[in-house]
Formats: sequence, C-alpha cells, structure tokens
Amino acid sequence: MSQSANAILALCRAYYGKRLLTADYDALLACASLPEFVAALRSRGDYAADVTPTVLGDLRAKTLEGMCEKHRFDRFVTLCRFELAIGNRFYQYFILRIEIDQILKSTLLLFGGKKEDYLMGMHPFMDKHLSIDLFALGRANSLEEIGDALQKTRYGSIYRGCLSAGNRSYLTFEQAFESYFSNEVKALVKTCFSGKEEKALHDLICRSLDCRLIATMLRTLTYYGDHLPLSTLVSPALVTMTLFDEGQLRRFSACETADDVLAVLERSPYAGWLTAADCAHPETQLQRRLLELCRKAIRFSVSPGVVMFCYLLLSQNEAVNLTCIIEGIKFNVPRPVIRDHLILAPGDTDKG
Repeated sequence: MSQSANAILALCRAYYGKRLLTADYDALLACASLPEFVAALRSRGDYAADVTPTVLGDLRAKTLEGMCEKHRFDRFVTLCRFELAIGNRFYQYFILRIEIDQILKSTLLLFGGKKEDYLMGMHPFMDKHLSIDLFALGRANSLEEIGDALQKTRYGSIYRGCLSAGNRSYLTFEQAFESYFSNEVKALVKTCFSGKEEKALHDLICRSLDCRLIATMLRTLTYYGDHLPLSTLVSPALVTMTLFDEGQLRRFSACETADDVLAVLERSPYAGWLTAADCAHPETQLQRRLLELCRKAIRFSVSPGVVMFCYLLLSQNEAVNLTCIIEGIKFNVPRPVIRDHLILAPGDTDKG
C-alpha cells in the first residue's frame, strides 16, 4: 500500500475517533439556547477551530448549521488531496452526490412553492468546488429556469428530458437523476478499484443506493398510490447498481402496499432491516442499519476507498444530527422529541 493510501486510512480513522459520542449528544441536548450549544460543541469532538469570531458574532441557527456542514466539507477536501496523490478519482462520487442532491432539493422546493428556502439554507463555501452554480439554482423562479442554469453542465440534457415528460412530478426528476448517478458511480468504482476492494466498495454503495430505493418505494405508495405504480421505479433498466436480483425487482414492481414491499424485503439481503412500525419514517431505520455497517467497516477494512466512503457517510450523519439539535433548540422542541430524531450508533459510548 502506498504511503498516500495508508494516509487516507489513518486520517479517516483519526477523524472518526474525534466523532461525537452519546455523552456529547446528551450535553448538546441539555442546552437551552444556541449560545449554550456553541459553548458545549466547542469543548467536544473536533469543532473548537470551527467556532470562529465570525460564528460567535452571528449565533443564528443558519450560521451554526453552516459551521457544522463546513466542518465536514473541509475534511472531505483534505481527503480529496490524498485521493489525488494516489491517482484515484473516487472522491468524484461525493461531488456527484452533492451536485445531484442540490439539483433535486431546488426542484423539490419549487414543486412545493418554497423556492426562497433554497438560498436560505445554502452553504456558499461549497460553490467553488462544484460544477454547478448554486446561486443560479437559488435564483430560479421556475423549473425551466433551473434547466437554463444547468444548460452548460453534464446535467442539462437530463433536466431537459424531465421537463419534456408528460405528467411530470418531483419523482420524474428524482428517478432520472438517481438512475444517472447509479450508472456514473458503477463506472467510477470499476475504473478506480479492482479485486476484493472493488467488490467491497461496490456492495457497500449498493446498500446505500438500495436504502434510497426502498424509502422511495414506500414514499411512492404512501403519497401517489395508484397514480404511480412501482413498475415505473424499479425496472432493471433503471436500477443498475443494487443487491436486489431481477426477480426481487419484478416482485417490487407488483407491490401495492407497504406490507407487500416488506414481504419482498424479507427474502432479500435486507431481511430484518424494516418492520411495519418503521414504514412511517423508513429513512431513519434504514440509515441506522447502513451506519452500523459503516461503523464496522471503518474499523476493520484495509481498503482506503471503503474507509473513506464509510467515514464520509458517518460524518454526514453527524452534521444532520447537529442540525436537528440546532433546529430543535431554535423552535423550543422538547428534548426527548429531538433525541428521537437523531440517528446514533448503537453502543457508541466510548472511542472504541
């Protein structure tokens, strides 16, 4: 293993070792105000350097959420430098994921009539690292204007194709972009890795994508019912990176209820991952299961790609947890309710 590849392993594990633990979250949840939250966060994990005079001078929820997201993104940029040093392009996975998430977020807000929320929640420090103009997405007043903003990017033709679709909905865009993402990632993994490392990372990414697919199927059955059959979402032509076999995808396409989906899952690699009680908020339980795998892999895998992937998923979850606490404090949500919405690693009470 090259020194740079070894450095990725060491750095990811060092960052992971400074993660927030259960006791840290308990201390943050006990805070009654945002200034208290900042003081508590400053003494925990690896956030002291992020609490700058600028942050201290503007203790609003948006500023603090941006600080937490920037903390994660700065570490991603550092890891990218090591990826480049070993001639690897796998970091592009995360750039691609961020760009597609931003496109879909701006699209969803327009469908929901809340376009102003995009610029309010945007973190401008990301903009210089991406191939899309986040401010142009935020200024768009229609789906057509988002298409114009993407015209000169690799996403332009995909977005135009969605705009020309009949009876388009948000799922039209989500399906098209997730399919594109799967195809690009599949090619990227094959280019960047080989042998056991390729298979390990391929399977882990498949699980990540399958979690999204499962949640999308359940959401579709809940909100679209008979108007959008699952056969439009899970054809083998669309789902190209998955641990489901063709027979399971065909059975999903015939599902009419959440119970039908759960029955197929119980005869798949995801047996036991969801129960009927989880179907109201499947993303949370699926994310918990996925993070359990990442927590194990980051400690025992010898693959830099696998360890980097796991660390960045785990750090993203930490940023989401912190945002949840910040928003809860801002709106005076009862602490037990906030805690119920956090996704914590089981037994994560020490640095082990």
